[in-house]
Amino acid sequence: DGDSELALDPYVFFSVLFGSEHVEPYVGELSIASTFDSLLRLSKRGESTASFESMEDFKAAVGWNVHLLRTRKREADIAIHLRTRINDYVEGFLTLDAFKDSCYEEAATIAKEASGARYLLAIGPAMVAEANYFLGYRKSVVKWRGPVGNLKRKMLKLRRKASMYKSIVYTAKESFGIISSECENIQQEGGVSMTCLSNTMPLILEMAWKINYLDITTTLAGACQKLFYDANILSKEERLLRAQAVHILGTQFYLVGLQEAGNATVSSVDEIKDRANAAFAESMKRGNAD
Repeated sequence: DGDSELALDPYVFFSVLFGSEHVEPYVGELSIASTFDSLLRLSKRGESTASFESMEDFKAAVGWNVHLLRTRKREADIAIHLRTRINDYVEGFLTLDAFKDSCYEEAATIAKEASGARYLLAIGPAMVAEANYFLGYRKSVVKWRGPVGNLKRKMLKLRRKASMYKSIVYTAKESFGIISSECENIQQEGGVSMTCLSNTMPLILEMAWKINYLDITTTLAGACQKLFYDANILSKEERLLRAQAVHILGTQFYLVGLQEAGNATVSSVDEIKDRANAAFAESMKRGNAD
C-alpha cells in the first residue's frame, strides 16, 4: 500500500480536481499541488526527518528552491498571457465597449466550466485590486486614492487569508467529529477506512478552495506587478492602459462570477466524491506510469 501512496502524482490530482481549460492561463499551476508534493517528499524520508542539520537541508528535502522557481515562472507566464489578452485594447485596435464585450464573453465561457464561477470570483477581485493600486498612485489627481487602493488590496489578501485559516480549523474539527462518530471501521495498520475519508471529502474540498483563493490572489499580485512594471515599456501611457485593461477584465470576471454563483446549484456529496475519485484514479495512473 505504501508504494501506491508514493505513486500518487499531486500535480495530476489537483489538475483534474480543479482543472479548467479556459482559466488555466490566469492561475497557472495551483500551489496546493506543489505543497502536497513537498509533504510527500518529506514523508519519504521517514524517521530521518529529524536528522536535518540546517534549514538548507530542510528546504532541499521539501523542494523549496524548486517551488520558488515554479512560482516565479508561474507569475511570468500569467503576465505574458495578460499582456497578450489586453494588447488589442492597449494598441487601440479595440474600442472600450468592444473590449468589455470580449471580456464578458470570455467570462461567460469560463463560467460554463466546472467551478468556473469560483474561479471568476477568485480572479476578478484580485485583478481589480491590483489595477486600482497601480492607477491610484499614477493616474488619480486625488492623493488619497493611492493609499486607499493599497489598503483595499491588502484587505482582500487579509480577508482571504483569514478565511483560509478559519476553514482549516473548521475542517479539522468537523473531520475529527466524523471520524470519531461515524467511522469505526479502522484498518488494523492504523489507516482510516475509505468510506470515512470519502465522507470528509466535501469539507476538505471546500478548505482547498479557500487555499486556492489566497494562492490566486498572491500569484496575480506578482503577475500584475510584472505586467505593469515591464522594463520594456517606456511610455507611461501604455502602463496606465495596461492597468485600465486589467481593471476592465477583472470587473467583468467578477460580475459574471457573481451572476453565475447566484444561479449555481450546490454540488451533491456524491458528485464531489465522484470528482475526487476520478482525480485520485487519474493521478495514481500517471504516477504509476512514471
